[in-house]
Amino acid sequence: MTFRTILLAAPALMLALTGCAVTETLEERETAFLTRATPDFAAGIKVIDDPLNPTIEINTIAAYQDYQFSWGPQEDQFLRAYKFRDTGNVTLQGYVVSDIHGTWLQPISVTFQHTLSTRTVDRINFDANRCSAQGCMHREDIVFEFTAEELNQVIEDMETKGETVLVFRIQGRSGVDRDGRFHINELKAFRQAVTRELF
Repeated sequence: MTFRTILLAAPALMLALTGCAVTETLEERETAFLTRATPDFAAGIKVIDDPLNPTIEINTIAAYQDYQFSWGPQEDQFLRAYKFRDTGNVTLQGYVVSDIHGTWLQPISVTFQHTLSTRTVDRINFDANRCSAQGCMHREDIVFEFTAEELNQVIEDMETKGETVLVFRIQGRSGVDRDGRFHINELKAFRQAVTRELF
């Protein structure tokens, strides 16, 4: 191997090694998630208020990313709200991304650990990508609605029970389910932003 070959290969080798490096263990990542405060989530809340759009949107998509590596499954969940300019109506939603190998989830409904009743979900987008001889990754974007009163009740019940996360399950018609959770401080930060921006 010549010196020139080594020089050309070095950047690729460094990128490969950097890509394989684990910045934190699963336990460290879980601890970091569970100890996030309301201001931590609030810092990632995005408000989209373009006067040419029929709605004002608030979302927590950047408040926390629930997957560690861009090359693996990119399942995530966040909260979003819309205020319709013409009517003043406000819609609150949970937004869930299912990213699984080999099959579609085909979501039907969502159930919750407590407080919220089971409700139907809408699949608003789906795509198959990263295909290989072993199959594809199947991404489905799923939403469900809840009211401001339900949001307040969930937070109150979680505080009473001393809980940090609200667990939910998306039931799939395919026989596969998708479990997720919302941190109480994400719910609080979302409520603050919605109240401040939309009411």
